[in-house]
Amino acid sequence: MKLKTYLSTFSVAAALAGAPIAVWGQSIVHTAGQGDWTFFYDSAADSFDVVFRSKGDTEATGLTQPYAGAPGGVGDAGSGQQDWVYDSLQASLTQAPQVTLGSTDYYVSPASGSIYEDSSNEPDLGIRFRFREDDSGATVDQFENFTMTLNWAESTRPDGAEFALFGFDELGSPIVRYETIEGNFSEDWSVWGHDHWHWGFSEQGDYSLVFDFAGEFAGGGFSEMGSTTVDFQVIPEPGTVALLLGLGAFGVVTLVRLRRAKA
Repeated sequence: MKLKTYLSTFSVAAALAGAPIAVWGQSIVHTAGQGDWTFFYDSAADSFDVVFRSKGDTEATGLTQPYAGAPGGVGDAGSGQQDWVYDSLQASLTQAPQVTLGSTDYYVSPASGSIYEDSSNEPDLGIRFRFREDDSGATVDQFENFTMTLNWAESTRPDGAEFALFGFDELGSPIVRYETIEGNFSEDWSVWGHDHWHWGFSEQGDYSLVFDFAGEFAGGGFSEMGSTTVDFQVIPEPGTVALLLGLGAFGVVTLVRLRRAKA
């Protein structure tokens, strides 16, 4: 595995389990507003860079080490946006509502453009892939395909907890990228894409989600395998409004109701 040391993002729990630890960087805690978990690839070194992109409304601590920029020369951080190096990245959910997906209730993060998107008090963590580079004056995709797999065995979470990453289409039908209770651990992603999804957690507590990934080249073959971790603290405060979303047999929204948890 080839990863620049400052981009290996392991929590304390993972460190205690014997995982490698970054030797420098900052611990970023994302508490509100939009931000992006952003991926780049250095074709010369055959290694990945995983950074945090802040935006105009991002609320986060630890934004002290700017990222040098896309190794292939093709970056897109615009006005009000900045990429940051980290050795741990945590999103802190303190007012998460619950969404029912299938038969499981998940505490969820907001997701821009979805059923719950108010990030004024909660972190909306998008996923951004930027696998392009300048090749003799022409912009080219670095991969034909990019696959990222949730390493659930190496991830840490509360006992009995399940995880899902999902959203909804314009008809209210669920679009599920990962869902541990259903055994959905691997997904193909666009090499140049940016989406916001609900990060869903069935139990309150601390999570460290380990993801392994590799790119497939257009001419065949694969990049070195990369691995990185994103942490979540899920501790909703008493009195948080809970949103229950029931899905019918065809995945169409059939019930939306609000309830308030008792303090």
